[in-house]
Amino acid sequence: MSKEFKVIQPTTTVYCKERGEGWTLTGITSIDEHTSVMFDGVRYTLPAREIVEVLLPQQLEREKNQQ
Repeated sequence: MSKEFKVIQPTTTVYCKERGEGWTLTGITSIDEHTSVMFDGVRYTLPAREIVEVLLPQQLEREKNQQ
């Protein structure tokens, strides 16, 4: 991953194969922080790296396949 980091806005949709679709409750400003994500009414605190490197790409792939 590059050293340049784009800010991830609150309410960004993500997808987890185990938990399903969710969304970020807070924005992400650093790859080294933790942020809250809501899945099916349950709040999880996850590393930003997992969100950026796993959950966001899974959501983008899911959206691509639905078109």
